[in-house]
Amino acid sequence: MSKRIRAAHDAIGKAQAFKPAVRLLWKKDGAVTVLSVIVMSSLLLFSGMLIDYARIAALHHAAEGAARSGARSTLSAFDSGLYERYGLFGRGGTDGQSIYEEVVKSNLERKSSDAQRAVDAKLLSAHVNDAEYLGMHRVFQRQVLEEMKYKAPVDFTLELASKFAPMSGAAEQASITMDLLERLRKLYEQREALLDKALKLQQAAATELSNVGLDGLLPTAANGGGITAAQIAAGYSQYTEWMRIDEELVKQELPALNSEAIANYRSNARDLMHDLGSLNGSPSTAHDKLTKEAMNLLTEAQRINKDMKQIADEAERSAKTDGYHRVSSHNVPGSGSKEEASNAAAQLEELQKTAGELVLADVFFTDYRRELERQSSDFSQLQLKVNSFRSVLSSALAGSGTGGVALGSGVAEMIAMYRIYDRAYLGAQSVIKSRQQMQVNGELRKQRQEQEKKAGSLWSQARRMLNGIGSAEQQERHVEQFQQVKLRQEANLQFNQLADDAVQADESDLANTAHDQAEGSFSLMDGLFNGMADMLQQSRDSVYTGEYVLKRYSVFKPQYLKEMVSGGEPSAFSDALALHNQEAEYILYGFHTPAANVAAAYGELFAVRMAIRTTEGLVQCRTAGHPLLVLTCSVIYGLEKTMEDFVAFTERGSAPLSKYAAVEVSYADYLRLFMLLHGGADSSSRTARMIAVIEQKNGVTLAKVPTALTGEVQAAVDLWFLPGAMKTIGGLGLLQGKVVGSKYETTQTIGWSY
Repeated sequence: MSKRIRAAHDAIGKAQAFKPAVRLLWKKDGAVTVLSVIVMSSLLLFSGMLIDYARIAALHHAAEGAARSGARSTLSAFDSGLYERYGLFGRGGTDGQSIYEEVVKSNLERKSSDAQRAVDAKLLSAHVNDAEYLGMHRVFQRQVLEEMKYKAPVDFTLELASKFAPMSGAAEQASITMDLLERLRKLYEQREALLDKALKLQQAAATELSNVGLDGLLPTAANGGGITAAQIAAGYSQYTEWMRIDEELVKQELPALNSEAIANYRSNARDLMHDLGSLNGSPSTAHDKLTKEAMNLLTEAQRINKDMKQIADEAERSAKTDGYHRVSSHNVPGSGSKEEASNAAAQLEELQKTAGELVLADVFFTDYRRELERQSSDFSQLQLKVNSFRSVLSSALAGSGTGGVALGSGVAEMIAMYRIYDRAYLGAQSVIKSRQQMQVNGELRKQRQEQEKKAGSLWSQARRMLNGIGSAEQQERHVEQFQQVKLRQEANLQFNQLADDAVQADESDLANTAHDQAEGSFSLMDGLFNGMADMLQQSRDSVYTGEYVLKRYSVFKPQYLKEMVSGGEPSAFSDALALHNQEAEYILYGFHTPAANVAAAYGELFAVRMAIRTTEGLVQCRTAGHPLLVLTCSVIYGLEKTMEDFVAFTERGSAPLSKYAAVEVSYADYLRLFMLLHGGADSSSRTARMIAVIEQKNGVTLAKVPTALTGEVQAAVDLWFLPGAMKTIGGLGLLQGKVVGSKYETTQTIGWSY
């Protein structure tokens, strides 16, 4: 019972506690209604703002999508001519603004019958602005690199590097050999010229004694009736007898009988002393000066000989560039066998060891120096004997000498000393004659002279041909084309605010001699292999640009040179010098005269071919004996074969690379190498010329051809709820647009490029 009572009591307690809440709920003064309205209106306000915010976000998305579609559609109208001919994208065709407006309006306000759109957007305005232009170098180069990034490496590696790679070893050794022999040749010729001059001075010193005529004053030659020292000495006893007789007659106060004879003797003796004294004047000074000058020249020749020895004794030699090694060590796909070229490289290494034959032993200079010192000493000894005789004769005439015995002894000593000098330095068997025969080395010098004459003749022929290319008659219409493209290039540089940084070689700068040309040829080949090595090791931009030029621009056909090379009428060549026939050459070298670029290109082609052919010549001529004969023989071989190659180019446009790499290489392939050599992507002027040629040929200005744009769309949407509230939110910077009246407006801008 107690439990039931307790439960009822608890229930009554709970009912009393809930009673105030019930009264509040059912009160009749309106508090509940106000609270409900506040809650419901807040929910309605929040929901309305969310709905409008969602519609604003949808407007942003729609406007952005319309702007993007408009940009893409506008850029889809590109210049088809530029793309088809050059692989370049630039705006062209229908006006961009009209395309943009139409596409944006269609995308933003399109009606759909299948579904209700989330937002009914209104287009307020749409316009497009051009951004980047094809005439900008960075834009142009980017498109070139994009165009070539898949094509150039494969093409270059398989088509060109594979042809040159097998002969890289032989080419490297040939470059080293040519550099070695040419350096030694120059020093050799300097040394030999000094030795020849020293020998001539030595001869001139000896001739000073001959000019005195001392042999006529001594009993060593027919005197022709003249008075000699021997006669004076022999007549001295008679002279003293005449003096004694006349003295006795005078003592006896008788007239002297021998006065005239005595006077004649004295006169002859004094004349002889005077003539002998001439040896002490200019001849002595000249002899001393000439022998000292000869000694100085000998010292200089010995210094040069030491330089030659140092060059010849270098244990390890390397080419002036490591390009050869980098190419040979790279596994180039498609390259042929290197066996024959490797044999040639080994033979060239053996040839380098013969360079020491050009160096003279130190004993040569030691002996020659002693010889000059001895000649000077012998002349001094002869001069001493002559002066001693003159002194004795003077004393004898004064009556204070020892008489005829001293005079006879003096004459004998003079004659002996003169014969020593004459035999050593003046006679047919003199040391000077022997040295002259040794230094002249008649047979070698004759062979070298014949070879140098032939090499000079061949180089003169080649120079006439190369100069003929550069000096060909230039037609007015061609000159006008080049002046027009020059103005376009300058305008493009100005547009890019760049200076002309072109580094141009003088198109008339041909070597003076065949040896100079050979050296220059190998220097050029060093650069080519270095460029190939850089390409194989991912030197991207210059390769891509060069390949682009060769694929997209015209190349001057070697066949146009046929008459020029064969010595015929050059009119066909002059007719072919139009810009549209030599666009690649113009881009590469940048000369603004019709023939200059072609001359530069074929001049470098000649140099490369001569380097390759001279490499063969060094191997072919290695049995010629003397290293300098090998050198000149190889230069002659190189010139002859290069001229044959030029004939092959004019007939079929290509020539065999080498007997060590039996593949055909075209003129265009060599231009690709020259592009590498001259750094096709590094010159702003070269890029400007690429652009100028396109403009000249297509009648467009790439500085006005856009490759990118910015599109702007201004759109609006009606606000369904509380525009004022949204305006307040916009004032806080929480919206991307603005509220105008009952509408929300936004502007979307987008950039797009090819």
